[in-house]
Amino acid sequence: MKNHNFLRSQRGLTLIEFMVSITIGMLMVAAMATLIANQSSNRGEVDKSGRMIENGRYAIRTIADDVQMGGYWGELNLLPTAPGTLPDPCSTTLADIVAAMPLHVQGYAPPGPPSTPVSSPAQAGGYNPSTNTAVAPACLPNYRAGTDVLVVRHADPDSSDVETAGVVAPAKVVDTRVYLQTGLEATGTQFTYAMNLGSNFAAAFTLLKKDKATLATLRKVIVRIYYVADCSVCTGTSADTIPTLKMRELTVGPALADPATIAEGIENLQIDYGLDSDTDGAPNGLDSSGDTMTLANWPNVMSMRISLLARSPETTPGYTDLKTYSMGAVGSTVAAKDGYKRHVFVQSVRLVNPSGRRAP
Repeated sequence: MKNHNFLRSQRGLTLIEFMVSITIGMLMVAAMATLIANQSSNRGEVDKSGRMIENGRYAIRTIADDVQMGGYWGELNLLPTAPGTLPDPCSTTLADIVAAMPLHVQGYAPPGPPSTPVSSPAQAGGYNPSTNTAVAPACLPNYRAGTDVLVVRHADPDSSDVETAGVVAPAKVVDTRVYLQTGLEATGTQFTYAMNLGSNFAAAFTLLKKDKATLATLRKVIVRIYYVADCSVCTGTSADTIPTLKMRELTVGPALADPATIAEGIENLQIDYGLDSDTDGAPNGLDSSGDTMTLANWPNVMSMRISLLARSPETTPGYTDLKTYSMGAVGSTVAAKDGYKRHVFVQSVRLVNPSGRRAP
């Protein structure tokens, strides 16, 4: 009798109890799956935002660092006068490169959709897309209409690639590269400069250091053109439509190297220029775009405000961007409402070399 009662007390779960437990388990699994999916989605959005911020910061920092070097020509304190016509940054002839030396920066503001403002520029005479007739340099493939183009010129502060133990080594000089030398004339006391191809080394680079015995330092001439392209990979089966900040640089040949990608996801670049009107090295006013600048203005650029619009690498499902983004004195631009998140990066830069040469 005792054994019979014991067996009856151990009968197990009923069908209803079993179904209830399965239902509870399924609800718990569904809740866990939803939690994991939300965490994964949030993690993906954080990753997108992180990549956008990283690309934007890197892009604006790259431009700013190069702009700060703009106008560095070794120890030269007095530059030649500006050329009679605006230099073509696409030209790689020696005469054109030498003539452009006084223009440490040079900009273009061609019209187009990305720059079209929804508010008027802050000052009179600012950018007007209806009257802007500027044309981007011809050597910028896949150029994104309406974005600014920036040319930066200076000498390379690192001269070690053409030196041995701190002295110019002729064997290391590349024939087809453009170099700058600043120093004393061999037969006088005049401090001057020479800019020429490495192939003309013996005849062109004869300047000396202050000991009047050692050849003066030889530096590579650097010309870089920054612009926004409509694509990162622009040819072949893997071609895309990712707006990208690119750069072309003067190299051996002399020639412009193929466009190099600086950062992907960069949709817009706008630059305001601070001009020195009284030759004291400090900017006295702000010009809203390169299109309103005259040839005489470019040597007077002492500062710049760079505005850069970056977007996330991928779209966010269900996201609609209703913001407007201020791009400096040019005005504001409206988001494309295409599911991409965006952020504006702004950097003000002082051009220390041309400014320092004028400072009282």
